[in-house]
Amino acid sequence: AFLTKEQNIIAPFKTERGKTEYVFELDVSGKAEDVIHTLHQLYRASHLDKLGDQAAMITAILQSRLARASFDKNRFQNVSETLHMECKAEMVTPLVTNPGHVCITDANLYFQPLNGYPKPVVQVMLHSVRRIYKRRHGLLPLGLEVFCTENDLCSDIYLKFYNTQDRDDAYFYVATYLENHVAEQAAESYMLQWQRGHISNYQYLLHLNNLADRSCNDLSQYPVFPWIIADYSSSELDLTKPETFRDLSKPIGALNKERLERLLERYQEMPEPKFMYGSHYSSPGYVLFYLVRVGKTPTKVLLSM
Repeated sequence: AFLTKEQNIIAPFKTERGKTEYVFELDVSGKAEDVIHTLHQLYRASHLDKLGDQAAMITAILQSRLARASFDKNRFQNVSETLHMECKAEMVTPLVTNPGHVCITDANLYFQPLNGYPKPVVQVMLHSVRRIYKRRHGLLPLGLEVFCTENDLCSDIYLKFYNTQDRDDAYFYVATYLENHVAEQAAESYMLQWQRGHISNYQYLLHLNNLADRSCNDLSQYPVFPWIIADYSSSELDLTKPETFRDLSKPIGALNKERLERLLERYQEMPEPKFMYGSHYSSPGYVLFYLVRVGKTPTKVLLSM
C-alpha cells in the first residue's frame, strides 16, 4: 500500500509493509480446486528470476483460461437477440486491463470479464450509444471506445482486442447501428456548435481530444488542454488585456528566451538525427503524479500493474 502525504502535500509516497492474511469466499461452489490450481501457477510464475519470464508465463496462463472459456449466452438480456460476433478482448481502465469475452448482438454490446469484476457482465445497449471511436492502444490499432453520453470525458467502456480484424468487426456492427439512429459528428460539426455557443469551451476541447485518439482510460494518451494563460501573479484575471495570455504564435518550448537559447545551442552541437525537445508534455508518469493527489484527503493508492 502506498499512502500520499498528509494534507495532500506533493511529496514522495510513504510505504507501509507488514504481514497480511486474506480470506476469500467463492460465489460459485465447486470452483475451489480450479482457483487453487491457478494460484499455484501464479505463485510459480512470481518466483521466476527474470521479469520477462514472469510476464510470459502469466500471459500463457491467461490465454489458456480464455481459450477454455466462452461467453455465457444465458447472460443475454433477451433470448431473441441475434448474435453478430464473439471474440476475446480486454476491458481497459487506467491501471488495469481486464481480460474476457466480447459479444455483440443486434441489441447489445456485452463484455464478460474472466474474473467477474467489476460485475459478471458489462452491458451497453446499442440504442444508448452516442459515439464510438477506434483507438490505438500501446501504439497498435487494437482499441475501441464507446460513449453513451455526448459531452462526458470518460467513456462507458474501452476495449482492447487481440487483433485488428476483431476490433474492426466490432466497430462495424456498432457503427452500422449508429448510422441508422445517430447523426455522425465530425470535427467541423463540433467547431460550428462551439462557435454558435451550443457547447462550452470545455466540451469542445473534450471532443477534440477524443477525435485526436486521446482517452482518460489510457494514461499514455490522456486528454490535454491548451496552455493559454501567462498571468499567474494577479489575484483576478483581466481577460481584456493581451498580456494575460501567452504568445500563441510560439510553442511552449520557445516562450522562455533563455531556455530557447540553450535548446538551440544544444541542437547545433547535436549529431544527426537532431531534435529540439527531448521530453514530452504528457506521459503516464506525469498524469499519475497529479491524479493520485486530486483528493482533498490523504488517499490510499493501490497500484495493480
